[in-house]
Amino acid sequence: MVRPKETIDRGLAWVIFVVRLLPRVGGPGAWLTAIKRLINLLLSRREDVHQAATTADGAAKFEPGHQAFYESQDFPFLAPLEAQWDVIHQELLALRGAYFIDWSERYLYKEGWTTFGLYAYGIAIGKNCALCPETTRLIEAIPNLMTAGFSSLAPGTHITPHTGYPEGVLRCHLGLVVPDEDPVVLALRCGGEVRTWQPGKCLVFDDTLEHEAWNRSDRTRVVMILDFTPPPG
Repeated sequence: MVRPKETIDRGLAWVIFVVRLLPRVGGPGAWLTAIKRLINLLLSRREDVHQAATTADGAAKFEPGHQAFYESQDFPFLAPLEAQWDVIHQELLALRGAYFIDWSERYLYKEGWTTFGLYAYGIAIGKNCALCPETTRLIEAIPNLMTAGFSSLAPGTHITPHTGYPEGVLRCHLGLVVPDEDPVVLALRCGGEVRTWQPGKCLVFDDTLEHEAWNRSDRTRVVMILDFTPPPG
């Protein structure tokens, strides 16, 4: 259950995040659309945030709050990401850390969590997408895509327990730079389950459940984050 103060804190954090990305998005029309979708999301209103998407046949039925993790095979549209993860990895490396910004919800961590946004609420972050054309091509094939980008977790970073989106959204992590596969050292806990990342593999979870992540290794972990509303099962 998300408490009112958490909702307010999250809303303010996301507004700040979107505002910081606006210079890299495009014109005022795109800005207004992104902000409108953010407000709808915070008010738990459902809408098609990726108008060009088509429903993927065979996707798993999603019931919010009933299951922490899902297998990537449950969502066939994720297969191309795993098959071409090395292409995504190379575009990540070519960035050399440029244009990464602190994740907006600073109350969840002390330091060390940065992101490079590609999509925010169905709106392309144009200047960033231009730096990662193949990655952008792959994520634009994801039905009902909401948010996408790279997420970097520096050594010693702990993202404290929290809940995410309103019901109806799943989060996918594609492992890109995974310095350790020991769950004591590097892992994600969602609900009562703890899992580790693997290079080139998708980890899908329901972030409406309480979750946290930690990196106790001596190297940075990077994943690609995708948020999407699952097609009807």
